[in-house]
Amino acid sequence: MKARAHVALNFHGLGEPHAGIDADERPFWLARDAFAAILDRIAADPHPDRFAITFDDGNASDLEAAEMLASRELKGRFYVLAGRLGQPHYLSREDLRTLATMGMTVGLHGRHHLDWRTLDDAALEDETVRARDEVAHAAGRPVDEVAIPFGAYDSRVFTWLERHGFRRILTSDRGTFDPVARVWNRNTMMAGMNADEVETILTGNAGPLERMKQAASRAYRRRFR
Repeated sequence: MKARAHVALNFHGLGEPHAGIDADERPFWLARDAFAAILDRIAADPHPDRFAITFDDGNASDLEAAEMLASRELKGRFYVLAGRLGQPHYLSREDLRTLATMGMTVGLHGRHHLDWRTLDDAALEDETVRARDEVAHAAGRPVDEVAIPFGAYDSRVFTWLERHGFRRILTSDRGTFDPVARVWNRNTMMAGMNADEVETILTGNAGPLERMKQAASRAYRRRFR
């Protein structure tokens, strides 16, 4: 594996999950010290720009995460749900403008965190095009990046996103990514990961089985691109 392999990490929330987080989502929340340790490792890397640090769902702790990133001169990408803006425990519209002012990227994660493969065209337009417009208006910046909910996609979803001008599409397929490609694989970080697991992700040195899975996901995408 090349020393400068590009790796995208995906986070959801920091600290204790609030009451609105379902039991199956709670393992995706990291303790603040665990998150800080990962950031310190990235900041100390000879090439910290090879990492994409992303956040899904628009939880209120994203603002704290952005401050932790900024204190290490790192940037993050925050993919928010338009339908949760201003709700308790989630980012406000003013928070999106703050993130943008800090130099963070604000992107879309949909409106209501639905599986886009199951939606008709009208619902898919609301989840993507209309939701993007609302997020962009709140952030005061254009939005042309999207993280697919659940990492669940098919040919129709990809074709739709490309047709409607999303310059970058993020999946949950794990592995490394090509920074000039439209599609980026991401590695979802979880609370139960030990130091060796985290380091394997950060170095991009997946084992044989994981490399096979990554190759399969790339081959699947090539079928409809």
